[in-house]
Amino acid sequence: MNSKEVTSEMLRDWSRPLQKALTLEVESQFTNIFGREKFFNEYIADTLINYDHFHLNKEIRLNLDQLGSLYKNYTNLDNSDRKELVLNTRRFLLKIIKLHDIKENKNSLISGKGIHSLTSDVENVLGVGKILKNNLNQIGLFTIKDLIDHFPRTYLDYSNKVKIINLRPDNLYTCTGSIKKFYIYKSKNNGNLSVMNIIIYDESSSIRITKFFYGKRFRSFSFFQSQKEKFKPGIKVAVSGKVKKTEYGRAFVDPQVEIINNRDNDLYFSGKILPIYSLNENISNINFIKVIKKVLPCTNGYPEILSITVLKELSLLSLKDSLINIHLPRSQSFLNESKKRLLFDELLLLQLRFIQKKNNRSNVILRNQIIKKEQILLKNYLSKIPFQLTRSQKKVLEEIRFDLSSSNPMARLLQGDVGSGKTIIAVASLLIIVEKGLQGALMVPTEVLAEQHYKYLLENLNPLEISVELLTGNTNQKRRKELFNDLANGQINIIVGTHALFEEKVIFDSLGLVIIDEQHRFGVGQRNRLLKKGENINLLSMTATPIPRTLALSLYGDLDISQITELPPGRLPVKTKVICEEKLNELFKNIDNEIDKGRQAYVILPLIEDSDKLNLNSAIKTHEYLSNEVFKEYKVGLLHGKLNSEEKNEILRAFSNNEINILVSTTVIEVGIDVPNATIMVIYNSERFGLSQLHQLRGRVGRDSNISYCYLITSEVNKNMNKRLSVLQDSNDGFWIAEKDLEFRGPGQILGFKQSGLPDFVLDNLPKNKALIEKARKLAINILEEDPDLNNYPLLKKIINNESENKFVHDFLN
Repeated sequence: MNSKEVTSEMLRDWSRPLQKALTLEVESQFTNIFGREKFFNEYIADTLINYDHFHLNKEIRLNLDQLGSLYKNYTNLDNSDRKELVLNTRRFLLKIIKLHDIKENKNSLISGKGIHSLTSDVENVLGVGKILKNNLNQIGLFTIKDLIDHFPRTYLDYSNKVKIINLRPDNLYTCTGSIKKFYIYKSKNNGNLSVMNIIIYDESSSIRITKFFYGKRFRSFSFFQSQKEKFKPGIKVAVSGKVKKTEYGRAFVDPQVEIINNRDNDLYFSGKILPIYSLNENISNINFIKVIKKVLPCTNGYPEILSITVLKELSLLSLKDSLINIHLPRSQSFLNESKKRLLFDELLLLQLRFIQKKNNRSNVILRNQIIKKEQILLKNYLSKIPFQLTRSQKKVLEEIRFDLSSSNPMARLLQGDVGSGKTIIAVASLLIIVEKGLQGALMVPTEVLAEQHYKYLLENLNPLEISVELLTGNTNQKRRKELFNDLANGQINIIVGTHALFEEKVIFDSLGLVIIDEQHRFGVGQRNRLLKKGENINLLSMTATPIPRTLALSLYGDLDISQITELPPGRLPVKTKVICEEKLNELFKNIDNEIDKGRQAYVILPLIEDSDKLNLNSAIKTHEYLSNEVFKEYKVGLLHGKLNSEEKNEILRAFSNNEINILVSTTVIEVGIDVPNATIMVIYNSERFGLSQLHQLRGRVGRDSNISYCYLITSEVNKNMNKRLSVLQDSNDGFWIAEKDLEFRGPGQILGFKQSGLPDFVLDNLPKNKALIEKARKLAINILEEDPDLNNYPLLKKIINNESENKFVHDFLN
């Protein structure tokens, strides 16, 4: 791009994703989060120095270069230095825009306040002064369009308010009341935790509200004072959240709390639905709603991507009406219809991208894609494994062999229940590629799983004279350099690794196949980052979390799907039982009986250490209790994510060799651990886990012909919880369990919307809109059959080609 005179609008477009990424890093407590393709510091460093297409003065260019170099060293900074660098970056980005604003305003013919277009600056909104403008800019909102595209994250439904006296534990409610008492204090046990309690009352009764604030900035005197000023006795508030039974009686725990004085209540919220936005502490939700109300007339400026015919056929609202009602819904019905329309838009764009991607792939001709008929390596490997492949495995392997013999690159998703034998298929696929003289990469989400795969491959492939290596975050620098060199020279046939495989220094000689295990743990951008390390690479994604067809079409429509639908012969279903904490002694006797038979047990906890904020059992405390009080005569091991690789491997080795009888662990053992002698799985606080995750954990037992048991311990006793957990008592079918998990929790919780690139309201509506997904796919197919290059759909083409910002997808995450 040629250098040209920079405008404020150009700078805002450039800095907006930067500001959003900076906000995400602040929210994550400066942990250098991983986006869809890069770590935070890599993304910021690359973007800051990418200003060649702007005509910036020498001083600004120098400052941007200096900031960029500081972010390259971000990983070596402590938390306070990272915080200071992020704040300085925000200030400097705003300073650049202000300088150009001043320069442009000198020649501006516009006078007075007034909204002129979607690209108008937020300062043109009546009531937005310099302070509010700066605060909006800090969260990446510069223009009218930015404001409208900043959707509510949730809603409070005042049309269904409940009196305090009628609130019951373990249910979600919205109620209003006046503040009676307020107090905030620092936790004695946790140096970073502050606890705030508010007592509110209405004409019927009173209730406690407890909120937790984690982070040193929430322990300051100024923060305490600001909360004290905000929540004065007599002020009216709205509360929405879950009521729990505590030692003080009923209480809202970490609910949404909004101040509503009478004037605002009369103006906006009486008997209506209140939108709740993600904002910083300097912008109140009510003030933001006032701003939104003033800019909603500008929704006229949004171009409609659907024809009137399509809108009528599918009974969809116009885009304008949808945007208005997503912010200020007239009723629950209008809110639902707005979500439906915005959901359809996103699904249509997704399907267009997926189908175009598939079409493009089918046009790629791969060279040297002829597979030797003999496939000696594959035959040797399959002849050595001590069992026959199931019919399902054979079918899937044939599908993959066909793909790898095709002239087009493979892109396939392999779904298979826990223990169904996906690893065998992965190894077979790698052997086919190696036999062609190409390299293979197997990427997994955890070091524990990487170690397990690496050991299996070494044991089975070294006799075939295939070189296998391991690369993780803990690989030392000397070894890394050797691996990088051997990979680039083609001396390594197969590399197993974690996120470390994304590094720029990882260069392959001839990468032919990427296999991603537990693919739902990775984003699409992360997947693509690895695929870019070669030309037209074959892809096999694997998951033990079955994805119903509805969701698969929406999230992985660019992949062909294979399923392993049966378990190896001889496997018995795991007997599962939900028990309350009061019956632990009975459970301990069962564990004792199994260990006496020479068997082993897992005990899984949600936390490593005790937490003031969460009333949950911890691995360390439970390990101490079981070791010193319950199972003194047995060896009880402890495994969690804070241990280094050597410590983890030693514990797993000892457990595999039956030197440890009971392994207390966090969910670090969720995937990849294979100890057939373990026959008991105990999961504390099972109500905290999703059904699919519990099914994964349960899959660590029942791996031979012995009867195995899974005990789900719960501290919460209510009908909904028992109904949810009873799904696991009733079935060992992962596909059916996944469907039920979708019903109970929604896909946003199961897959993580940041990984998919979709906002939570879109994901949470997918299971309820199967017909809409099918219609979006049908329309996308019809459009591309009629016009493959979208020449008659310029707006759609512009969005698909990323020439304009997609309002649904977060810039940094995309």
